[in-house]
Amino acid sequence: MYTILNVKSNYSLLSSMLTINDIVEFASNNNMTSIALCDNNMYATMEFIKKCRAKNIKPIIGLDIILDDNHIYLYAKNYKGYKNLIKLSTRQNEHKIDINTLKEFNSDLICILDYQSSKYYDDYKKIYNDIYLGYENKEEEKEIKKITKDIVFFKECLYMNAKDADYLTYLYRIRDSKTVKDDIIYKVSNKELVISNINEYTDNDGLNSTIKIDSLIDIELEKNELLLPIYETPNNIAQDKYLFELAKAGLKKRIGTIDDVYKKRLSYELNIITKMGFTNYFLVVYDFIKFAKKNNILVGPGRGSAAGSLVSYALGITEIDPIKYNLLFERFLNPERISMPDIDTDFPDDKRDLVINYVKEKYGKKNVAGIVTFGTLSAKAVLRDVGRVLNVPNNKIDALSKMIPVMTRNKLKDFYETNEAFRSKIDSDGILKNVYKIALKFEGFPRHTSSHAAGIVMCKYPLDEVIPLTVSDGMYLTSYSMEYLEDLGLLKMDFLGLRNLSLIADVIDNVKNLYNEDINFNDIPLDDKDAINIFKTANTSGIFQFESAGMREFLKKLKPNSFEDIFAAIALFRPGPAGNIDTFIRRKHGEEKIDYIDKSLEPVLKNTYGIFVYQEQVMQAANIYAGYTLGESDLLRRAMSKKKKDVLLNEEEKFIKKSIERGHSKEQAKKIFDLILKFAGYGFNRSHSVAYALIAYKMAYLKVHYKLPFYASILSNVIPSSSKTVEYILEARSNNIKVQSPSINNSDIKYTVIDNDIYVPFSLIKKIGLVTSKTIITARKDRKFTDIYDAFSRLFIEGITRTNFEHLIYAGAFREFGYNKLTLIYNLDSLIDYATLTKDIEPEYVEKPIIEKKEEYDKLTLLEKEKELFDFYLTYHPTALYFNKVKDAVKIKDIKEHFSKTITIIGLINYIKKTTTKQGEDMAFITINDDLGSIDVTVFPKQYKNMPNIKKSNIIKVVGKVEKRYSSYQIIANKIEIIEGEL
Repeated sequence: MYTILNVKSNYSLLSSMLTINDIVEFASNNNMTSIALCDNNMYATMEFIKKCRAKNIKPIIGLDIILDDNHIYLYAKNYKGYKNLIKLSTRQNEHKIDINTLKEFNSDLICILDYQSSKYYDDYKKIYNDIYLGYENKEEEKEIKKITKDIVFFKECLYMNAKDADYLTYLYRIRDSKTVKDDIIYKVSNKELVISNINEYTDNDGLNSTIKIDSLIDIELEKNELLLPIYETPNNIAQDKYLFELAKAGLKKRIGTIDDVYKKRLSYELNIITKMGFTNYFLVVYDFIKFAKKNNILVGPGRGSAAGSLVSYALGITEIDPIKYNLLFERFLNPERISMPDIDTDFPDDKRDLVINYVKEKYGKKNVAGIVTFGTLSAKAVLRDVGRVLNVPNNKIDALSKMIPVMTRNKLKDFYETNEAFRSKIDSDGILKNVYKIALKFEGFPRHTSSHAAGIVMCKYPLDEVIPLTVSDGMYLTSYSMEYLEDLGLLKMDFLGLRNLSLIADVIDNVKNLYNEDINFNDIPLDDKDAINIFKTANTSGIFQFESAGMREFLKKLKPNSFEDIFAAIALFRPGPAGNIDTFIRRKHGEEKIDYIDKSLEPVLKNTYGIFVYQEQVMQAANIYAGYTLGESDLLRRAMSKKKKDVLLNEEEKFIKKSIERGHSKEQAKKIFDLILKFAGYGFNRSHSVAYALIAYKMAYLKVHYKLPFYASILSNVIPSSSKTVEYILEARSNNIKVQSPSINNSDIKYTVIDNDIYVPFSLIKKIGLVTSKTIITARKDRKFTDIYDAFSRLFIEGITRTNFEHLIYAGAFREFGYNKLTLIYNLDSLIDYATLTKDIEPEYVEKPIIEKKEEYDKLTLLEKEKELFDFYLTYHPTALYFNKVKDAVKIKDIKEHFSKTITIIGLINYIKKTTTKQGEDMAFITINDDLGSIDVTVFPKQYKNMPNIKKSNIIKVVGKVEKRYSSYQIIANKIEIIEGEL
């Protein structure tokens, strides 16, 4: 049996059709004891090693180095050779491969040159002790034997069977952005993975060399300890002692006198941290959090189970007192289950890179890296790519692609088997059938590298001494994906960029600029009635975690009246726990008796009305009822969540036995076990709930107490979304805040607050992007524009074009100079001529044109222009044109004053959903809005029959009865009319 040496996987991106599973299964099915992987990178190395060893196959690790268009294939003989491959792979990804690099990292490597590179044999023989010339057929073998006896059969393998050759050409075309019509020929024959019919390719000499090379290779990867950078303590104080002193001082600063409860917990945590060897880890995290806070970078209050650590709170890593909120350290770090700690940190998304740059500068650029991920040829993407390669018309592919959701785990085959329309479209069209057949071959293949959204690894050594690196956007990334890093001693740490923290930081900055008031986010009180009322009334637009329609409906029923209720809402509003929502609400409002199952569990379940909501409650129940340690109860919780029958059977026996020892009956113990088993699978992490509720609550506090800066910030946060912009502008105006159209002297890139009004930014105007906005701001940086002539002159000189001027005029940006829009459009040529002259002559020497005044455009024309510019109506709502013409019309914001009455309202349709009742009758749900609010209108079948043919953007008059669904008002329509002149 020979050893196959030149196998490439599909991680040689879009250059091979072989998956790692294909390669390993082939070796296993053919009783091979070894097989090689030789991609032009090392992305798949760990997966390959792991899967080979699972099948008792020796993995041979190779790397295809490309230098001056020649291929040098290098194979690691041992761990030292493997480390040299790591270095070379990194250099190749850095585009820094040259002959000197090969010489520097040449030891313990076997070199094979393919037939095309055989002319360089003498050059590379000077570098490598073990060097062979490779060949793919007898003709090549004959030629290279003239150069050396050290030859090896070296057939490149890129697909499984010969029939796959044509598919590989399509894959290459995806890679090279080519189509079947491009004049390009790919040589892809004889690239199958084979062991039969070898005599067609070679004689025995080349086969024996593969076995010899195999015998030289024996790699055993070293198991590394945790390789975090070492935090250097002042004066070389022992790390354990330094952490103790830091934690003690930090806790005293936070709470003053440290009582016995806090002393005991702090000592307990520090002992476990020390015993588990994680002191350095806490110090490293403490250090970069301290950097962020010192540099005015807002840090989230905590995330996940780390909020259950008092040491984290004392060090300032989190802002949540775990004792106050009854959070468990063992949920974070369990002394009875050795695992890596996991402290994830939130930063504003526009400041995250500053913290990453800090650790790069502190520990070394190559000691810090992001984590590679792979964009794949997903179901939707592969259809589009194959369709493009085959020159299939876009409309055909669009029709097929639209049947596949953007986010789905299902495969093309799943859609074909379960979606009749999808299957019918393919089966009835030969072109699409071919697209589908080819796409199935490539689906799921890695297409390109990307970086993990948050994950960072830090190492005390340059990372390319441990793993290969790649480069993206100027930052190093691990070449190994996340699941393989921990076994190599590298700990993933999440530096999360949270958009809502950027928003909060922006609000705080605005408060400082507007009112000269300093807000410390961490000092915002948690018992502010007005802030809690935001949740009670579901006035939560713009509030982190609480903005969705479903969550707001839940809040209206729940009526939270404490911070505890707010973080319970976060935990309950999840697919699993949501089944308990109605029971929770009834018990909270005294409509259902609270049952604690057993009196001993009342302290655990009191705040959640006898319902298991949190994972920590499962742990506490096992601790109190059955005498588990909290470490044991965490293991029980994990076992329950994984639902492994054999493990659960043992745990059930243990739980009942320990419960009986504490005086409980077997029947009651079984009942309690079954109950916590039911909840454990979807109970939510209480620590995480508290942490995220803290952000949400404090946003609500800012919203209710600092309305102007809050609305300016949330509007700036949603500039790309016209629907969110409309929602927030309507809400701001309903709070008596004026949102003004862009002003040439007052607007900026973001929404600005001036004299208690919010000004829309220039960037909201279509075709006035960020660059043009900055140009306008640059033009007025020294002083505001004094009149229309000054504005046109300075803006034109700075680079504003005629088209820009037109859009600014229609947006009303020059209104402060006293001219209407039609007047400025009519005189635009004269004003631009004037501005052109001022480019070369001082303005005081250029005659100002006389501006001929015109009557303004009619209101409908102005509104149409406004809709074109902003995608919505900004200055006033079109319903305002008709409101006074309709007798007894009621504004939407005043609906609640007419509860249970029949009224008339005017509204612009922004949503229609037509549906069918169980009886097969047609009906509709409509959402309409006016200038200060929006409301849902239900049209039942009887009224639907007489409803005109309405569509989005119609202005309609609705006569109907005001009803209430939960805490929301709605209209049950009796009659609907389209108003003449609708937009």
